[in-house]
Amino acid sequence: MCGRYGIARLTWKEVVDALELTGLTAPAFDLEPRYNIAPTQLAPVVLSDRHEHRCAMARFGLVPEWFNKPLEELKFATFNAKSEEIMEKASYRGPLKSQRCLIPVRFFYEWQGKGKPWLISQVDDRLFFMAGLWTAWRGFSKGQAVDFYSFTILTTVANDAMADIYKRMPVILPPEDYATWLMADVPDALRVIGQYPSQLLTLHRVGPDVGNVRNEGPQLAEPMTGTLI
Repeated sequence: MCGRYGIARLTWKEVVDALELTGLTAPAFDLEPRYNIAPTQLAPVVLSDRHEHRCAMARFGLVPEWFNKPLEELKFATFNAKSEEIMEKASYRGPLKSQRCLIPVRFFYEWQGKGKPWLISQVDDRLFFMAGLWTAWRGFSKGQAVDFYSFTILTTVANDAMADIYKRMPVILPPEDYATWLMADVPDALRVIGQYPSQLLTLHRVGPDVGNVRNEGPQLAEPMTGTLI
């Protein structure tokens, strides 16, 4: 599961430079610092239709393109998709064919039981990317016409580093698999989904304030004393 994450002070140029994808350019607008991105909020993503790539802001929580009711009537959770089930689930089968994305991340949060949030990042604090699926949705929300991109984060079974915290984790891709995930046929794309090596991740406990979606700022990512592992 991955329902909260942060990009800190990320720029589109950093995203583009890290991916090194042909034709991908940085948008002119700046990204706001974010330390507590939650479902239904907008977040930066790199979208692919298997022909070209583009940077965009998208709603965290995929809205299926076939969903034809007002947005507020979407009652099932789609911010995460189990990678083992995306071939069977109606919400994900279509996007899997040609609407895959990469989600830039500095860290993500996971809860160990009730009220024990942990922050997980790369050992060197560098930018990394999670695998996802996206849609372009048009419809109505609270009586107003809306038109936006949306996305879901793929999850897999937790590696050894994560297993004591929670049974699942996001699908994190190494750089050599970025292009395959975005551009390959479905069978080849699915082969890059796996457990990210435990030795490349670091974890520390953070305070409970991250549990409130209204809270923001770098203080949310600060470790609690004596909890680093």
